[in-house]
Amino acid sequence: MTALDIINFFGGLALFIFGMNKMSDNLQAIAGSEMKRYLKRLTNTPLKGVMVGIAVTGLIQSSSATSVMLIGLVNAGIMNLTQAIGVIMGANIGTTVTAQLIAFKIGHYAFGFVVVGVVMLLIRRSKVMEKWSLVILGFGLLFVGLNVMSAAVKPLQSSEIAKDLLTRLSINPILGVFAGTAFTMLIQSSSASIGIVIVLATNGLIPFEGAIYLVFGDNIGTTVTAWLASINTNSSARRVATVHTMFNVIGASIFSVLTYLGFYPALVDALTPGPAEGEKLARHIANTHTLFNVLNTLIFLPFTELLARIATRLIPTSKADAIPAGEPKHLDYHLLQSTDIAIEQSIKEMREMLILVKTSLELSMQAFIEKNYRKQTMIHRIENSIDHLQREITLYLIAVNEYNNNESITKKIPALLHTVNDLEKLGDYSETINKILNDQILSQKCCMNDDFSRYIDEMHKNILYMLDLSIRYMENFDLTYSYKIIELEGRINQHHQEVRNQVIAKIQSAECDATSGLNTIDYIDTIEVIADKMKNLVKAGSYKFIYSPSADNDPRFAGIDIDDN
Repeated sequence: MTALDIINFFGGLALFIFGMNKMSDNLQAIAGSEMKRYLKRLTNTPLKGVMVGIAVTGLIQSSSATSVMLIGLVNAGIMNLTQAIGVIMGANIGTTVTAQLIAFKIGHYAFGFVVVGVVMLLIRRSKVMEKWSLVILGFGLLFVGLNVMSAAVKPLQSSEIAKDLLTRLSINPILGVFAGTAFTMLIQSSSASIGIVIVLATNGLIPFEGAIYLVFGDNIGTTVTAWLASINTNSSARRVATVHTMFNVIGASIFSVLTYLGFYPALVDALTPGPAEGEKLARHIANTHTLFNVLNTLIFLPFTELLARIATRLIPTSKADAIPAGEPKHLDYHLLQSTDIAIEQSIKEMREMLILVKTSLELSMQAFIEKNYRKQTMIHRIENSIDHLQREITLYLIAVNEYNNNESITKKIPALLHTVNDLEKLGDYSETINKILNDQILSQKCCMNDDFSRYIDEMHKNILYMLDLSIRYMENFDLTYSYKIIELEGRINQHHQEVRNQVIAKIQSAECDATSGLNTIDYIDTIEVIADKMKNLVKAGSYKFIYSPSADNDPRFAGIDIDDN
């Protein structure tokens, strides 16, 4: 095998991976966000999860992409671990489609797909057409790369040394599984590594039994992507990666023993027409890959709850994971026809948004005091959860309105939508507070003035108390709490103005560092706006979310209008 052959081999591998990525990325883009919605809705049982995993991975042709998507959904609280396990099992089956296509000799028509893809790309008339052209082009390049690799290794057929080395490596169960695992971890594509196994085997460089061990290793190696995706995620998301690894490692161990005893190769031979040699060997390897994942799924499917419990033991829940993830708890679409109850459920969900805002502000201050970067990074996740709840509540209220024929409910919907938007803005402001405390103030050259630290601490305590009152208020809209909130908002406004004037005076007289003073002003200004938004909430609740002209003249709400920013 010459240097040119080596270059051609790795060039073919690069084309294979590039084509696979192009095909996978553009299929995901075509499927869009709806794929995540279907993953969430159609996985309420492990068996349904398996079916969805097969369908999704068969479509996008990347079990790694599916596992990364699952980790994102579990991390966001949109799916639970048990749901994800079924999808992982199905993804392992769905990814075997590539090996089956290789075995069907579609590579003979590789350049045909490339031509079609390029022509479509040149005459594209829309974004969708462009993505489909890249899918077809990627599909063609995948097989072009495979053909190039196959041609590059042909000279090894005449090398007894190479054949002996590869044979010794592959027929040793431990070395074979380890080699497959390591290579797949390196190139981050089980489909590519399976393709290489087929190329080596069909060129007579490794025996069928050796190819089986490499296939098992490939299935273990592909789990590294899930671990990479789970970095900086919550414990639930890391459990998904744990289950993926456990499932494949245990399955590979069981079937490696069965292969060593000769049972598994005999089963594949019995189910695959023709002898395991020559061109028929590709079909045997593809079926090895598919059958392993199907049988492994059938073995472990009844034990999804057990796998989840083991993963939970291995990856315990951390304090950070106690933060609500933003998945709706109270929105039940079966209640839409009972519009009064549906409205109550949406208000309960708004209260969850307010709890998230309070959690965000508490974490921001804790991160500031402790200089804890991990806690700082949680704020963005909480803000995303608040945004997610806003979208879900808005869609729910629109659905309520479609079922509604009650005039009083019709009047409430706009006010409720306005309140949801106010709560979402509170999430934005809480993220601003985090930025001021943990970015602007911590990066200033001079230490914080003692007076400024006291101002921030006082405002922080007041706004948390106001948020706590607002959360209690939203349980049953007790007017006792509304009076306290309104009074507290007035005190915060007054204190804000006094502190602001004092800080400006210190800056003008050069008694403090200007940057420190301006950061303090940014903080207290943001807190004052948060207090105003909560007064809007009380105003809306006091009038049962139906605004009337008399509301604007109510002395309790003097100086506040529903459209205040």
